[in-house]
Amino acid sequence: MIDRRRILTRIVQSFSIIGAFFVSYPFIKSSSIFEKRYLELEVDLSDLSTDKTKRVSWLGRPVIIARRSRQEIAAIKESQEELKDPFSERSHQPDFAKNKKRSMRDDIFVAFGNCTHLGCIVKDSPDEVGTRFRCPCHESSFDGAGRVFRGALAPKNLEIPNYGFISKNILLLTVVK
Repeated sequence: MIDRRRILTRIVQSFSIIGAFFVSYPFIKSSSIFEKRYLELEVDLSDLSTDKTKRVSWLGRPVIIARRSRQEIAAIKESQEELKDPFSERSHQPDFAKNKKRSMRDDIFVAFGNCTHLGCIVKDSPDEVGTRFRCPCHESSFDGAGRVFRGALAPKNLEIPNYGFISKNILLLTVVK
């Protein structure tokens, strides 16, 4: 004969297990293991050639990664008179980027691709000498280190995210807590 009590007990146990899973799922998902993966992004730079730019999306914002030529590196170190903030004193960047080149390495430049005026996404501008990026909305110009030129509407240089290098050609974008 069928024991009703045993069947009802199994049904209640099953619903309890399923309910426990649904209650604990948000806590498991928000644990630091999953959060860390969301806050980091590895970018392979092996396919990035000189004077080229790679664009990735990270934390809902565009990030531009550019490989600079020797001529561009030399121009960054020399030019200062025509820039609004040549030493990036008013700009947002990590401590390692507080230098003329605004990067860890001379040959790689990393910045958020939003103009500091109204947030438009900057485009490459290889045609003009000294200008590497240009805002298509209001024509603000930026050099190879993301520093804004005088006379532009953008008030600050491009924002630099926190990043590091895992290897020569692997860049890791990270969030500092």
